[in-house]
Amino acid sequence: MKISALVLGVVALAGTASADFKGETRSLLSGTGGGYAGEVFGERSLLVINVQGTPSWDGFGSVNNFLASYNLGANAHITGIGWDVELQTTQSPSWLSELAVAFRSTSGVGGVNLTPGIGDDFGGLQFYTSGGIVDLVGLGIDFNLDADGLLHTEYFENFDDFAGSQEGLWKGGFLTVEYTVVPAPSAMALLGLGGLVATRRRR
Repeated sequence: MKISALVLGVVALAGTASADFKGETRSLLSGTGGGYAGEVFGERSLLVINVQGTPSWDGFGSVNNFLASYNLGANAHITGIGWDVELQTTQSPSWLSELAVAFRSTSGVGGVNLTPGIGDDFGGLQFYTSGGIVDLVGLGIDFNLDADGLLHTEYFENFDDFAGSQEGLWKGGFLTVEYTVVPAPSAMALLGLGGLVATRRRR
């Protein structure tokens, strides 16, 4: 079993800033931050995505790519990502290091890209694992979804060898997204009011 490296691109308001790093040994200086309300009031939840049979076609944004969306709740705070996946190239000279998946908010303000096979510049079939949840908060690249609560995923190729043709396959396994749900403003107001009442009773 091989512990994979990780590539995460941070999407910011004024464009895209990205960095490559292995595991959790390097920290990033750029990030969107955010989500304090989810940390204070929310309970962490897990979205588990079965990737079995998901194709990998073209570069990011291609109409050929496989897309899937998940409703996690308004302004949900994405705090971690994990993976246990088996990847396979379906054409030569496509590489395992080219299969990637993007996690995005609807507006595109927040998001990360994941490349489980980074560094494996060859074809074939390999299993990759993060060995748990990678802490996006600690790395400074956590992000929030928009008010629609939708997390969008797009499976794509970091380098498009054959435009309009399937180059790889997420043969099996799971992606895990850790998140907290941010309470609506009315709920936060009630929580604050409850604190005031409790304080008064203690006097």
